[in-house]
Amino acid sequence: MVLIRIASVILALLSLVLLLVALVSDNWVKVNEEEESHLGLWKICVSQICILHLTRVPGFFHTSRFFMILAMFAGFLSFFALIASFFCSHFRSVSLLLVSTVGSFSAGVCAIIALAVFTNGDCQLIMPGILSYGWSYGLGWLSFFLYLGTGAVTLLTPGSSYSRV
Repeated sequence: MVLIRIASVILALLSLVLLLVALVSDNWVKVNEEEESHLGLWKICVSQICILHLTRVPGFFHTSRFFMILAMFAGFLSFFALIASFFCSHFRSVSLLLVSTVGSFSAGVCAIIALAVFTNGDCQLIMPGILSYGWSYGLGWLSFFLYLGTGAVTLLTPGSSYSRV
């Protein structure tokens, strides 16, 4: 019983860390491997020189940023509700495990929206053989799947309202 709750805390923390690393890193897309150029949601690096690109970017960058930040907040909510559930099971009349489950699934949904928008917007700009997705983009996808797993494990945790079904 306690092992499942600990596993859900570890999954929530791992999901959150991967999402944060994906959000702040600048390796979403690699451009021309010889020059070591790459870009992320916040900055672009060309030959070891990085500059922020905050406002003058295509709209899909803003949308991807927005949904990744929403996913981060939902992930924080999920993680802290899980931690708090070790000390008390409810906050007023709301189950903390239910809050964590909803937070995990919400983080996953926001992450997949951000990734889908980025993929769709980026596909319009891709020139074959020049651009490829980087490791940060992969971490975003991994965090999405981990958030779904976190939500499922938390949902089935003994003591949650759905574990008795």
